[in-house]
Amino acid sequence: MKLIPENGYLFLFLVPLFLIFSCRPKHIDTYPHFSGFPDQNDSFSVGTTELWKNVHQKVTEGGQSAALILDHGEESLLLRVNLIRSARESISIQTFSWEFDEVGMFILWELIQANQKHGVKVQLLIDHMFNEHQVELIAYLSTLSDDFEIKYFNPSAKKLTPSFLDKISDLAIDFHDHNARLHNKLLVVDGEFIITGGRNINNHYFDEVIGLNYKDRDVLIVQEISTELEKCVSSYWHSEHSVSTFDLIDVNEVLNSQSFDVNFDQDYFFKYDIFQKNYSRANNQNIINDLFVSSLINVAGVEWVYDLPDKVEQAPQLNSSVTNKLLSLVETAQEEILIQSPYVVISEETQAVFRSLKRSAPDLKVIVSTNSLAATDNWVTYAANYQEKRVYIEDLGLEMYEFKPIPSDIGEMMNYKKLLTRAPFYREKILFGAEDFKINQNIFKKRQNKKNIFLKTAPYLSLHAKSFVIDENVTFIGSYNLDPRSEIYNTELGVVIRDKKFAQILKKSIEQDINPGNSYLVAMKKNRLIVSTLNMILYRISEALPFFDPWPVRPHSCFELKDNHSFVTPDHNDFFQNWKDVGNFPGLSFFSSKQASARIFKAAGMIFKPLL
Repeated sequence: MKLIPENGYLFLFLVPLFLIFSCRPKHIDTYPHFSGFPDQNDSFSVGTTELWKNVHQKVTEGGQSAALILDHGEESLLLRVNLIRSARESISIQTFSWEFDEVGMFILWELIQANQKHGVKVQLLIDHMFNEHQVELIAYLSTLSDDFEIKYFNPSAKKLTPSFLDKISDLAIDFHDHNARLHNKLLVVDGEFIITGGRNINNHYFDEVIGLNYKDRDVLIVQEISTELEKCVSSYWHSEHSVSTFDLIDVNEVLNSQSFDVNFDQDYFFKYDIFQKNYSRANNQNIINDLFVSSLINVAGVEWVYDLPDKVEQAPQLNSSVTNKLLSLVETAQEEILIQSPYVVISEETQAVFRSLKRSAPDLKVIVSTNSLAATDNWVTYAANYQEKRVYIEDLGLEMYEFKPIPSDIGEMMNYKKLLTRAPFYREKILFGAEDFKINQNIFKKRQNKKNIFLKTAPYLSLHAKSFVIDENVTFIGSYNLDPRSEIYNTELGVVIRDKKFAQILKKSIEQDINPGNSYLVAMKKNRLIVSTLNMILYRISEALPFFDPWPVRPHSCFELKDNHSFVTPDHNDFFQNWKDVGNFPGLSFFSSKQASARIFKAAGMIFKPLL
């Protein structure tokens, strides 16, 4: 997740600090009290433990594992709740972001119940950068049980809520160490049921926001307890960078003073009727079987790939195990590489691999799915992509697609109509400065007629899935973005699956995202001899300048398929007859702060590209 404000002109002057601290969403502490919920103490069940035991037995008896792609946020949340309730022994979570919003508190409540009612051991490892949680609440959670443990990765000044001076001091002492973060996303239940992928824990990742929702992807793995995965979990849990809440100075002070409210009740954690449906559905065996169990695919080859936590100490050296693994897989490709990443800023080392592939296998197709500027949550990273897009298309030979914020298939990708009609959460009223929302109900039918579809109150999508498909046989799903942060700074984790049937399912999912109704095709503009030649000279000179690229006219653009025309690739003679040039930033007005900011950073901010 990279949440950078749209109106970020000051970035040019404050970029080092901005990169570190601006991702943090606005925090709303106030929660309204809701009544009329079922008594959680009476109705709490053990999920579908027996169902999952039977699934695990059948899968492992055949000497294989099973996998299921989770493309829909609501269903991914439902499965998480169900697996937490179904746990018998242990739950381990690693995450980059855990906001204590409606979804975050719902999941926290379920973990508390699993521990307190069923004696399940819970271990939570949370990156610290954007998770400065309420000290009193974390102190309270720390006292629940010896088997309910929370650690924060790489905290500033050994505090849960460090001061701004504390953060600046840490950065000044060791910038690279404190810029490097835990980016893993992992849920492990009883060592046998694992969810990994791109989703953090907050409303945006589970289709619950009137505004930006992430089009993300997880995968459920059912397998025998993996010694490699156990090693991964253990190495992070026992890392010197993972600090127990008892060792956080401000939490320890609260614990010693006994000044926190020890009477946090269920209403503090679980009070929003939006989740009442999921609350009951998570115990329904028929629903769980129909949505998840019946769709599991038996797969022979499952390989866990992860960076070690000491990666943060070695940055900015290139020492990513995940990067090395993915590049080694890419180099084996013979026919097609399909990559999906919300951010695409390709390092020189990775560019060299694609250049080599282009020379050695000229017929190899490399297809990349990423965000348009209108859809992205990070205009800074998009600006870096925009600056090098010609290189990606022309020199590397990539076929690139940019996801639309309101794609044609949005009704299939999320419960769009629900979000158009539900009442806003209290925090949404505060963030948007309104008591209720005036949402255009016709946008679902007439979204293509909107002049500016980058809307702040109506639901829209930003691509956040991270996946590879190689030769329709080898796949990767995980936390890894195709950018320098994943290569150099952040720890990453994912799973490589070698199975043709699974690869075909994943490919189909990505292909839906790049369908012309859902994505723009990026291609070189039509060649106009004199104008194009002059422009080529000027942008090539601009590209060659160190850290600056001021020439504003680019040789590439976004294209939309014309109505009732055939899909052809940019190398086809009839390409410009079938596709319409819609500019580099479709969906945004020329004067939008998001476009202006991206253009300015493209021109003057490339010195910061290695940090993106």
